[in-house]
Amino acid sequence: MNKDLELYKIFYTVAFYKNISRAAEALFISQPAVSKSIKNLENALEVKLFSRNSKGVTLTTEGKIFYEYIEKALTIIGDGEKTLAELKSKQQGMITIGVSTTLCKHFLLPHLKPFMNRYPNIQVKIINNTTFATLKHIDQGIIDVGIVGCPFSLSSYTFVKLADIQDIFVSEPEYLKTINITEPNDIFKKCKFMLLESDNITRQYIDQFFLENNIFIKPEIEINTMDFIIEFAKIGLGITVVIKSFIEKELAEGRLIEIPVSPPIPPRGVGIIHDKNKPLSIAAETFISYFKALT
Repeated sequence: MNKDLELYKIFYTVAFYKNISRAAEALFISQPAVSKSIKNLENALEVKLFSRNSKGVTLTTEGKIFYEYIEKALTIIGDGEKTLAELKSKQQGMITIGVSTTLCKHFLLPHLKPFMNRYPNIQVKIINNTTFATLKHIDQGIIDVGIVGCPFSLSSYTFVKLADIQDIFVSEPEYLKTINITEPNDIFKKCKFMLLESDNITRQYIDQFFLENNIFIKPEIEINTMDFIIEFAKIGLGITVVIKSFIEKELAEGRLIEIPVSPPIPPRGVGIIHDKNKPLSIAAETFISYFKALT
């Protein structure tokens, strides 16, 4: 196959105008250059493509067949260039995001509609799963980016921190009144605990906090999502650990109260993660840039 695309473009233009002079004007090159290019193409293909007449040139039988293929090929290439231009200008594109139920509700959704309003032609696909499943999907190339809370090993990923989150102990006020607590850390000895399931990354962070502070907790209830555990706490079933910014309304209204402990749980980051060894699409880069601008 001849690798010089420019020869095909010149062939197409001459065939379209049926005149070498007009083709040269359209291509902004000289007539001799056009003629030489056609000759080079015919020599390379070993087929005569044009025949000359008094009015200009006409395609040979073989030239007409070849023209049909070149026309289709150049149209496809043009469409490809148009698509790339639209991707660069954010007029189209697609991004697949992995996110847990809790982070989707409390972190992604509040900002998703403004993003989609700003970039209405970028399609957004959300895969709702645990953080560990999100990391696996990144490894497998199923999703472009994930929204996750730390901690875990970042050696294979690029993590763009967007905010700090603070885990706190909370309870329904009436529940604490039934327990004789004289010191904040008495809760670990006298209260019932509800925690997320052990395969949850937040639970593992809390378990590490317990381990480092010699706190031994056997939860009475284990639940797979933070939203459910918040609801269980609100009806007074015990003490739990939740992300403070996700229950601001409940704290303000007094339906839940924060229980201080010493030392407090260290804050951790939440942000966007992606495979550091794979290039991001323009849509994914746009998504990350948009969220970074919010911080």
